[in-house]
Amino acid sequence: MSKPTTPPAKQAIIEVLKVEPTATVAQITVSAGVGRSTASKLLAQLERDGTVRRTEGGRDGNRRLPDGWSLVGEVPAATTTVDGAASASNPVSGKLKPGGLDPLVLGYLKDNANSGPHGACVIAKALQRSSGAVGNCLVRLTDAKKAKLVTDKPRRYSLA
Repeated sequence: MSKPTTPPAKQAIIEVLKVEPTATVAQITVSAGVGRSTASKLLAQLERDGTVRRTEGGRDGNRRLPDGWSLVGEVPAATTTVDGAASASNPVSGKLKPGGLDPLVLGYLKDNANSGPHGACVIAKALQRSSGAVGNCLVRLTDAKKAKLVTDKPRRYSLA
């Protein structure tokens, strides 16, 4: 007796997820060449079978972000922190988990310690993050004695 074969559309979706570790249904339909309804149904089957995992997309204000799909066993998108540990961010929206900005800011201050003190705007631009969030992070790091305020006007920070 022969082993049952995987339907071509299902196999195409699995192949797409091998190449694209976290993909939305829209990305999968284009890459696999299947319809949106077919992709959604097959992804639901694969999720029940334990082959794929859905990561909720979250929200951007009032807008709902698309869910991400990945093969089980694949590591979701992550950023490496100063300590070398992985800090997972939302793979679809790129948003950091709470406290995820701290290691990025500390890493920037460490990597650029020789170029003098830095302002929140410069750090935010380099990290492609909000200057307000970086400013709040710098205040938090200063309170924790991990960074120090070098000048008050304009506010410039360095590694403690």
